[in-house]
Amino acid sequence: MLKALAAARTVFLVFIVAVTLRAMPSFFTPARTFDETYSRCVEAQSALTRAAWYAIGWIALETAVGWLMALRRPRARAAPAAPSAGAPGP
Repeated sequence: MLKALAAARTVFLVFIVAVTLRAMPSFFTPARTFDETYSRCVEAQSALTRAAWYAIGWIALETAVGWLMALRRPRARAAPAAPSAGAPGP
């Protein structure tokens, strides 16, 4: 279960980094007018807001899973076998 959560965290991290990088304005083509600058900023803010909500949802999901794992009963384990009478001690 912990390995699956670690793999899911890694996939989510790559996803959120990609969304954030995609939202960042490009400096290779500077805006020429105020309207173009404003349009780029609005698009970037929209994408970054979406990425922030994805991150908040992920944190809430991990918190819920963590609490479920912490509060569940541990599995009953079999008691260790008692040494036989003829076996040498430790």
